[in-house]
Amino acid sequence: MQPHSADVVIVGSGPTGAAYARIIRRDWPEARILMVEAGPQTAPRPGTHVANMTPGDRAVAELASQGPTRDAYAPITREEWLARHAGSHDGSLLRRQGLFMSNDDPAEDGVFAGFAAAAVGGMATQWTSGCPHPSLAERPPFIDASEMDAALHLASELLGSEPDINPNDPAADALRAKLAEHFDDGRPQDRRVQPMPLAMHRTQYGIVTHGIETILGDMLDEPEETFRILSETACRRIIHDNGRATGVVLCRPGTDDTYEVKAGSVVVACDSLHSPQLLWASGIRPDALGRNINDHYQVTRLIQGDFGGPMRSMSWIPRIDPWPFSVTISGAEERQLPFPLDEPVEDRLIFIGVFVASDITPENRIVFDDSKTDWKGLPSFSIRARPTEGDLARIEQGRALSDEITSLLGRPVPGLAATVLPIGSSLHYQGTIRMGETDDGTSVCDRDSRVWGFENLHVAGNGVIPTITATNPTPYSVALATLGARRIAAEKRSV
Repeated sequence: MQPHSADVVIVGSGPTGAAYARIIRRDWPEARILMVEAGPQTAPRPGTHVANMTPGDRAVAELASQGPTRDAYAPITREEWLARHAGSHDGSLLRRQGLFMSNDDPAEDGVFAGFAAAAVGGMATQWTSGCPHPSLAERPPFIDASEMDAALHLASELLGSEPDINPNDPAADALRAKLAEHFDDGRPQDRRVQPMPLAMHRTQYGIVTHGIETILGDMLDEPEETFRILSETACRRIIHDNGRATGVVLCRPGTDDTYEVKAGSVVVACDSLHSPQLLWASGIRPDALGRNINDHYQVTRLIQGDFGGPMRSMSWIPRIDPWPFSVTISGAEERQLPFPLDEPVEDRLIFIGVFVASDITPENRIVFDDSKTDWKGLPSFSIRARPTEGDLARIEQGRALSDEITSLLGRPVPGLAATVLPIGSSLHYQGTIRMGETDDGTSVCDRDSRVWGFENLHVAGNGVIPTITATNPTPYSVALATLGARRIAAEKRSV
C-alpha cells in the first residue's frame, strides 16, 4: 500500500540518509519516517554490504545495483590491463561492477567519471569502509571544533568503525614502523602513521563489512507505520510552497504513474550527483547548485616488499596541513589481480593508494538538460570538470610520493608503473550542494545542511562538504548529517 504522509521523508538510503533516520529516531521517538530508494533491495536484511554475500549472491546484487545498466557488465580486457601496466589510460576504470555511469556525457575528453549505485543502502553496499577523520583544515571553519569532534565521534559509532580490525599483524606493524620513521616527525599524535579505521567487525566466521543496517539497527524491525523503506521508488519532485517543502512526488522507475506523499520535512540524500539533480527538477536552483564539484585524484601503485609474512591490516598516512595527500597502504595477493603478472614476484605484493587534493572552482560543475530525461524520469546531466594547473602539479607530486614510499618499502613490480586513475574514480564527489556560513550565493545550505530559503528542506551526502579534502569522506559527511538531523528533531519536538 502506498503511504500518504510522513513526518520526515528521506530521499536516498545511503549512509547519510540512514544517519538522518537514526538520529531523528533517537531525538524524536514518535516521528514517522519514510525512506525512498530508486534501486532494489538486494539482500534479505536491507542495506547489507555485498562483501558479506556468497560470490553468486554478490554478483546478482551488484548487477541489480547498476540502475539503468543492471543487466550488463563488461570486465577488464587484457589490453586494458596492459595499458594500466604502463601507467596509461585503462578504459575498464570507466566500468565499475555494482555501479552505473550517471554522467550523461561520460568522460568527454577523459574528463570526469560519474558513478552511482542504485540499491537499498546506496554506496554503503559497495564502499571500502574506510573511516578516517578529516584534518583540521578539511573541516568547515564555521562549525565549532568541539562540536565537530563530537559529531565525528558519533559518526564513527553509527558506522561501527574499528580503529584496527586486524590488531595482531606483525607484517603491518613492521611496515608502519618503517613509514613512521620517515613521516611522523612533527606530526600531531592523532595524525601519525596508523591503522586505517574500518567499518567492520570480526566474528567466528570472518570479517563482516558494515552497511546501513549497522546505522539503522533495530529501526529495520519497526512497523511500517513508523519506519519504512520504499525500494524501487524514484522521487520525481519535491513539492514546495513559499519556502516550505510540503511533500514529494514518487513513482516506480520507468513509469509515469506518480503519486504524492505529504511530508513535514524532506531530506535529500541521493548522492552528490543526484541530490542536485532532484533539486533542479523541483525548481530549487540556487546559484551554487551543482557547482564546485571536486574529487580526490588518485595515484595507485603495486609494489613488492618483504615484511615477514602476509599483511592483513590496512595502514594510513593521514593528511596534515598543508601536505595535500592521504595515503593508504595494504597487502595484496596476485590471485586478486584480473590477469597474471608478466614475471613472478619474489616478495609480497603491497598496494599504495595516494589521494591527492583538488582545487575547488565553481566552473567545475554539473550541467542539467531539461529536454532529456534519465532512467528515473529526471533531467539528464553531464559533468564539466577539468584539472587546474595546481591540480596537475599536485598529481605529479603524488607520483613522486608514490616513488618515495616505494623506495622505503621495497621495489617496483617489473612492468607496473604508477597509475593516475580517471578523474572521478575515487567516488568521493563533493561540493555540489555545499554548505556555507552565510547565504551569499556560493553555497546551497547552511551549517546544518538546511537549504537556504527553506524551513524544512535538508540535503545530505559528500556534496555538502565545502572544503578541499584528501581524506575518505564518509565519516565526515555522516557527521554533518547528524547535525542536520538534530536540528530537524529539535524543531519538531519544540512545536
